[in-house]
Amino acid sequence: MNAQPYVSFVTWGRNDGYTPGYVERVSRATTTLARQLDDASVPSEIVLVEWNPAPDRPLLLDVLDIPNRSRHVAVRGIIVDPKYHYRLAGAHERGLNGGEASNVGIRRARGRFITPKASDTVFSPEVIERIARQDLDPDTMYRIDRHDIADDAVWQLEGPELLTGLGSAPSTPQSCLQQSPLWQIRDLHTNACGDFTLMAASYWHRLRGHARDRTVLALDVDSLAMHAAAALGARECRWPAACRVYKPVHGNLNNARVTQVWRPWQRRLEAYLLRKFSSEAAHQARMLLDYPRRRVRGVNSVLGPSIERNFVWPATRWARGEKPTPSQPEDWGLAAEKLETRSLCRAAWEEIAAAEPVPAG
Repeated sequence: MNAQPYVSFVTWGRNDGYTPGYVERVSRATTTLARQLDDASVPSEIVLVEWNPAPDRPLLLDVLDIPNRSRHVAVRGIIVDPKYHYRLAGAHERGLNGGEASNVGIRRARGRFITPKASDTVFSPEVIERIARQDLDPDTMYRIDRHDIADDAVWQLEGPELLTGLGSAPSTPQSCLQQSPLWQIRDLHTNACGDFTLMAASYWHRLRGHARDRTVLALDVDSLAMHAAAALGARECRWPAACRVYKPVHGNLNNARVTQVWRPWQRRLEAYLLRKFSSEAAHQARMLLDYPRRRVRGVNSVLGPSIERNFVWPATRWARGEKPTPSQPEDWGLAAEKLETRSLCRAAWEEIAAAEPVPAG
């Protein structure tokens, strides 16, 4: 048995009542993934980052109901003290920055391949079957569609019944979007890519994880990672439609939280440029002048950048041949900090790794 996991799934969360039944959903999703990987004999790990634990509630890691032993799957929890969160603008209005939280897990992940995932999502059996082949290409990033499922009764099922129910339930697919030709960026499947972008650990480390955001918003960081990886040479592979990641529908899905904010002068300028010049001129103005900015529901103190400035501008430059420069420092993912780490489920491959002699220095 290999002493290194083949794949790491990195997720994040906190026990703050984010949505009704959140703890139960995270427990069910984590247990389901661990069983899928164990049944498929995939040496693997699930890394759960508890970011900025809520002071008035038990740790999420303490209330999760998951197995504590597995032959092939390790589950680790990493606790990030609130002091790191309160460095960010908007920290008092939102308790989590998903990009920074995932970076903590990615930096410490031990797998040859790594993908972030939301804490309450479930993969179709076909995804695990693909990974179980253990023939992933280190220069390829793998993508699948997310399917949003609103039927709450399905999410109460367990084990094989859950997977069967999700596979037959009505769903809304988040498939690849046709990007505006004005953007002049690579044709990549970035829609809901934060729920599954599987690529070699070496690429994640070259990128230094997700782009730095000094606010709690973490807008576009998943899409930026894909385009930056492509600029460094990674190819995209979209797995067949049967390969899915299922997500429960709730009011905090990203597209339900983000709205554009227009100023009157921006509306006037947009109309003038479209009338007198062209759509291209209007697009260039959006990138240069950073509008329309974006508001994330519940975070009123921070106005996020426009998608044109934050995402399209760098992605366009990278598509033209410019190489990305990491925005994160060398100690990205709080690598220099001693964070509390807990073993929630120990795998047999970990025992092999622990028994191996340390090479003489």
